[in-house]
Amino acid sequence: MPNPPLLLDACVTINLVAAGPTDQVAEGVGRTLLVTRHAAAEVGHLRDSADGEVVVVPVDLPSHAQAGAFEITDLTDDEVPLYVELAGLVDDGEASTIAAAIKRNWPLATDGRKARHVCTQRGLPEPAGTAALIRQYCDARALGQADIARLLGRIRNHASFQPPRSDPDLKWWTDHESGKSGHGPDT
Repeated sequence: MPNPPLLLDACVTINLVAAGPTDQVAEGVGRTLLVTRHAAAEVGHLRDSADGEVVVVPVDLPSHAQAGAFEITDLTDDEVPLYVELAGLVDDGEASTIAAAIKRNWPLATDGRKARHVCTQRGLPEPAGTAALIRQYCDARALGQADIARLLGRIRNHASFQPPRSDPDLKWWTDHESGKSGHGPDT
């Protein structure tokens, strides 16, 4: 039986877009990546630089969806009441993602501390985070140290993301970001 889809909140989606070719990242994760319409509405922008100035670049999520990186999904009628309840605890995108995960019995990915806490309270398995998904992608693509460092740098610079101290993949992330992974420059 194939892996069920993975629901992404807005922050994880932004981080994956910042990583680079989103269709390759999605393929490396080995699951269909779904973003609820509420979470998709929260996917705003990345940071870039032009002529030495930091500029804000809107994320065109529909074009990433057309490329096959993500699918945007609506909540079902059965999920809406739970979404409304959860929206009092976390932001709308996280609430819709958690509601869909509960009702569809699908895994989700979020880095949000409050959202992860709500998942625990609701009996969901521990959500994946950006670092775990990126690590899975790097392993699947057999990326070398230099490529991993560049990828992590893109996420840090364009999405302003650094895994939280509690992230189980924090050591992997910091070792690869700094080049201390024990791998050669291109392995």
